[in-house]
Amino acid sequence: MAYKTFTVGSNAKTIKGDGDTYETAITYMKPYKTEINGKVHNLCALADKAKCHVGCLYSAGRGQMNSVQQSRANKTEWFIVDKIGYIDALINDLTKFSQKCERKGIKPCVRLNGTSDIQWEKMGIMEQFPNIQFYDYTKIVKRAYAKLPSNYHLTLSYSEADVD
Repeated sequence: MAYKTFTVGSNAKTIKGDGDTYETAITYMKPYKTEINGKVHNLCALADKAKCHVGCLYSAGRGQMNSVQQSRANKTEWFIVDKIGYIDALINDLTKFSQKCERKGIKPCVRLNGTSDIQWEKMGIMEQFPNIQFYDYTKIVKRAYAKLPSNYHLTLSYSEADVD
């Protein structure tokens, strides 16, 4: 089954935990300095301040491949240019993924920020899928301590820089 907005079974870390109990989907985008129509966009708001763009996982592992980077850039542009269309596709993909996991009798887990720091919790998506366990990492301290949907776990990500 193909998904447009995320991948399943291709992350070296998550596949170790996938199997009889869980299956994990992850969205990878281009997090830093994406130029679209002459405007620069950052999907990681604190990338400059935290200096995490230097060692970002965006280009680690399979992320080094041109085709993978192009796919991530395309997804990023789609999200920026047509956010409603992207979110509609994401909801469709989450529905299919959730149904697939239910048929297999396993728990769906989704990380929407594989290489970004988008505040998905403000978009009402997670509440539509109470059976999915969402999780992410963030550098935004206020986000980590905010009221979150009950099916969303957010971990404050380490940074050597002093970020608020």
